[in-house]
Amino acid sequence: MTYFVFCVHNHQPVGNFDSVIEEAYQASYWPFLKAVARHPSIKLSLHNSGFLLDWIAERHPEYIDLARQMVSTGQVEIVGGGYYEPVLSVIPEEDRVGQVTMLSDRLEELFGKRPRGIWLAERVWEPTHPSIIRKAGLEYLVVDDFHFVKAGLRKDELGGYYTTEDQGNLIKIFPGNETLRYLIPFKSVDNFEQYMSGIKNGFFTRGNAAIYGDDGEKFGVWPGTHKWVFDDGWLESFFEAIERNLDWIKPATLGEYLDHEEPVGHTYLPNTSYMEMGEWSLPAEASRKYMQLIEEIAEWGDKGDSVKRFLQGGTWRNFLAKYPEANWIHKRMLMVSRELKARAAGKKDGSQAKGERHLYQAQCNDAYWHGVFGGLYLPHLRTAVYENLILAENIANDGVRFEGDAPHITSSDMDADNHEEVAVRSRDLNIFLSPFNGGSVFELDYKPKGVNLQNTLTRYLEGYHYKLERSAEAQNHSGAKSIHDIVKVKEEGLERYLKYDRHRRASFIDHFFGEDLTLDTFYAQSFREEGDFAFRKYACELTNVSAVMRRTAAALGRKHSMEKVIATAGRNAFTVGYEIRRGKGAGMEGYFGVELNLILPCCDGPASQYRSASADIEGSGGMGLGSTGVASGVTDIKLVDTWKGIGATIELDRPALLWRHPVHTVSLSEGGFEKIYQGSCLLFLFPSDAWHGPFRVSFRLSVEGLSA
Repeated sequence: MTYFVFCVHNHQPVGNFDSVIEEAYQASYWPFLKAVARHPSIKLSLHNSGFLLDWIAERHPEYIDLARQMVSTGQVEIVGGGYYEPVLSVIPEEDRVGQVTMLSDRLEELFGKRPRGIWLAERVWEPTHPSIIRKAGLEYLVVDDFHFVKAGLRKDELGGYYTTEDQGNLIKIFPGNETLRYLIPFKSVDNFEQYMSGIKNGFFTRGNAAIYGDDGEKFGVWPGTHKWVFDDGWLESFFEAIERNLDWIKPATLGEYLDHEEPVGHTYLPNTSYMEMGEWSLPAEASRKYMQLIEEIAEWGDKGDSVKRFLQGGTWRNFLAKYPEANWIHKRMLMVSRELKARAAGKKDGSQAKGERHLYQAQCNDAYWHGVFGGLYLPHLRTAVYENLILAENIANDGVRFEGDAPHITSSDMDADNHEEVAVRSRDLNIFLSPFNGGSVFELDYKPKGVNLQNTLTRYLEGYHYKLERSAEAQNHSGAKSIHDIVKVKEEGLERYLKYDRHRRASFIDHFFGEDLTLDTFYAQSFREEGDFAFRKYACELTNVSAVMRRTAAALGRKHSMEKVIATAGRNAFTVGYEIRRGKGAGMEGYFGVELNLILPCCDGPASQYRSASADIEGSGGMGLGSTGVASGVTDIKLVDTWKGIGATIELDRPALLWRHPVHTVSLSEGGFEKIYQGSCLLFLFPSDAWHGPFRVSFRLSVEGLSA
């Protein structure tokens, strides 16, 4: 008898749009479950992440009712996991157990049974997992056969589950079959039957099970799959093919297989995830080389397979080095987790549980990395992470008292980069800045709304960008196009947006420019920096009310000394004051520029706009946050988001020339290349030829909630 073990994982990230989840439900989750129910001999191990499960329970109880019935008959086994789909290995151990236990409790509440197994988010395996899984009361999980191949096993040895352990804590691990992942549901049912016949005829030297474990979104959500899977009848034909062959194919859940079969061996898996994750987590140049190498060895036949067996890219944690924004989110999550646990030591109440749920939601993995599924590149997912972190931190610090308008100012190495960051906290604001990186501000929280106005993303070179560039070049030449030159794009001309930033997008970045600077060269990051201040180390002194930063360096051909003071101004505002003194000697004239990069939850949607009492913003490029323009004599500008109900006002004590442009990234998703708004860049310019003595300017930035 040949087993067919069928495991499907459904997930939606915290912060995704209701309309997107509803579309996925109607296109995939609901019709898939109904199709399985029509074929009682088909067995299914089913995982829904907690956020999606709660969404379904609230809006579509019919799904819960049907799944509960199928669980009671033994047709469906419910699989557990981390409630909000965290990468377990990078959250604190107490949170790992808490997330898994929370989902197990919820599954028992909804379906009457506790899970025995766990779905591992993004199949990110680290060798310490067995201890956590056992501590949470579970016994098995499913990963990819790729993990086992990297442990030195051959694919013919992967016809069953293996045991592994950490510190003597034993669990069982299933290898999800790569061939099945590419067959189901993309190839004809005949291909599946042929593959199963090969297993029946002795393909596996260990075990007798074809184990499928993959995303449920492949059945209707991925582009083109709904028509193929449902309208064209693929899924019905698939189930009918299994039913026709029940004399030798035995459908089983993961738990049933465990109960009837012994392990086929014992192994220790290395740190890894699925193959593509290894590609995506590498730095851009290495990622491109890795992709090209995989394409090359695919043409080598059997020799290529033998080489590929020993190839592995990066590990998931590489994303924290590749994207400073991801690393900062991660370290802020760890910070908030510690703060909540400190509160719990002295106060256990309903607010504590609420804070922990916010924290768990902020641990949802999607916004911490980027591959072909958007993730970190999607502002609304980052917004949701920050909102939950800020709201959780509000609860963790609900016992903190402010004396009048005096801030709390602390410094420590918050992001584990060997340099201290500074946190300036008022009643309504959190301001995080880095003296090592030019005294720039890289998080600005409005605590009452849970909004980080500095939630921008840098324009990074990605390993896959060469495909878009190559396609654009091919379009400029006549003749037939190679398959390698054909790429899917969501709009034409995206190659124009392939601009890359020198430094992380932050605010209060201090520039010096020559007189030849243009808005185009600034946007393209092709300008010449005429000073040594931007993202350079500032000396920092903390007082009771301010962070005072100083640096002396060359700018515009002579020595300049700068003092930069960041201080709170009441509960919802702060000031950044500059004093610049020029040394003696000849130099050149140009501009001192202060760069800000900000984003509001509505992004560049219709509910967001610029406003100014001192300049004609509408007449100088438009009022939308996605507009580009130049305005002179600016002493104030306001960014407004009427959807979230928040406004940020920037005021200056002397007029400036203001350049502004949107920041767009170009990324790859399952639907093709797309342009995504990541924030608005504001550059305030002050010509140096107007300076007489020390140059001084002060910015005041205030944030407020807006009434409906």
